[in-house]
Amino acid sequence: MDATGSRPLAEVTFLRRYTSIAAVIDILRRKELPLLDPQSWDDRNDRYFMSLYKESGELGGLYGLCAATCKETYHHWRVFTNAADGACIEIRREPLEERLQELPGVSFGEVDYLVLGKVENLGPGDRKRLPFVKRWGFEPESEYRIIAETTEAQRPALSIDFPLSLIGRIHLNPWLPAPIADSLKATLREIPGCSKLPIARSQLIESGRWKVAGDTVIRRPAALRRKLAKPKGAPKG
Repeated sequence: MDATGSRPLAEVTFLRRYTSIAAVIDILRRKELPLLDPQSWDDRNDRYFMSLYKESGELGGLYGLCAATCKETYHHWRVFTNAADGACIEIRREPLEERLQELPGVSFGEVDYLVLGKVENLGPGDRKRLPFVKRWGFEPESEYRIIAETTEAQRPALSIDFPLSLIGRIHLNPWLPAPIADSLKATLREIPGCSKLPIARSQLIESGRWKVAGDTVIRRPAALRRKLAKPKGAPKG
């Protein structure tokens, strides 16, 4: 169920999970999505709320996965990936949530961002909200979470089944050189079940269409536009 106890309307069609290239390979091979121990998260306020949730529920283990509900941003690539080692899995939200609803001890939903005055108004009836609230300063993250709780002792990670049909596309980071991106695409498509998987290098910081628009402003000749808009070795996908 979601953070409010009912299934949300999936207004956002896709979720974006920013991670490393190595993690993407592991997910594709195992067909599993790992949820991590929240005590490894960077935000200490976040870790504290998660520990309170675990303690008050007398849970053995608590795990979480974070994704984004917004389109790609420079912020997300820089904060949630390690530049040239980064990748992003675009996940189909509705079929994912249909599967999550069938799993015991799993909740999911979008994060609420609160200012201090609002968080101070929370009370005992808001326990289930604890894993789904963060300080307002994190609002640009547009975060979505999957939370899993178990009676078994805490482990570093807990994996859930993740059929490849839930993947809409894999985005490679925009700092990856084009020839390496092409080699990586070929390698990923050699993984069983991934031969037709849409994979593309992000063009967030290197867009041919963006440059052509600028060329139009200064009336650059069309032939020169085509030559400069797409550098040699730029990816096709």
